[in-house]
Amino acid sequence: MNKILLTIMISLCSLHTFAEGYINENMVVFTSSMDAEDNPWKDHPKCIPVIQNGESPKTWYVQYTYLDNTPLTSKYLTTQKPSTQQVECEHQIHFPDNMQGTEIFESFYPNGKPRSLIEYTDGIYNGKINFWFANGLKEQESNVSNGISNGEYRIWHPNGQLALSMGYKDGLQNGIKQRWYENGEPWTYVRFENSKMVGELKQWYRNGKLERLGTYRDGLRHGTYKSWYENGNSEATLNYQAGKIIDAQCWDESAKTMSTKTCRSKFSDEE
Repeated sequence: MNKILLTIMISLCSLHTFAEGYINENMVVFTSSMDAEDNPWKDHPKCIPVIQNGESPKTWYVQYTYLDNTPLTSKYLTTQKPSTQQVECEHQIHFPDNMQGTEIFESFYPNGKPRSLIEYTDGIYNGKINFWFANGLKEQESNVSNGISNGEYRIWHPNGQLALSMGYKDGLQNGIKQRWYENGEPWTYVRFENSKMVGELKQWYRNGKLERLGTYRDGLRHGTYKSWYENGNSEATLNYQAGKIIDAQCWDESAKTMSTKTCRSKFSDEE
């Protein structure tokens, strides 16, 4: 089964994994970090598989349950027979390998609330893909057509505030892509066409001050591009031609002018 989409949806970067700067402008997909005390898997609960033979040779129906017999997952058909030993429940909540048939895969937290709902057809992601936090609030939602992302993809913070909204068409990013901080303040705004940034980009610090402002053409910076320090002082005013710096002026945080060479070097890895 194609696991690219699942990698995007499940193995997401923590909100605070990367410094808030250029790398975030490139739209690293993220989800918010929960407080350690809210981690539903902190006690490392164990689960066991209930296994039944499938109708076809070398196929099995499998359902993982907690030790009190409440479900961790729904029953699913697979060509990979699991071990009968106890395993950590957290390791089994993701979409299993070698799924067969047309069903809805579901998983559940120790408190009984839903963790995931994934629709699939003939073993391929097809339909809704939803995830929830242990507090019952929605974490992610998206739609997939025959394994390819289509439509709106959204992520929320654990407090219920929308964190990211973006769109896909035939597996490519298309439309407005926005991100917000946990308090609802804007983080990033940009538009995509066929997975390339186009038009105006805006990015803000947590304190609400503007961090980046520039324009893109066919995925490359083009024209005037400005950046600011968190204290509001100007960091740089750059002029780009098809992604290449043709003019640059920079300042340090105390507003002292940098040399053109230093300025270009500072932003050279962003070309």
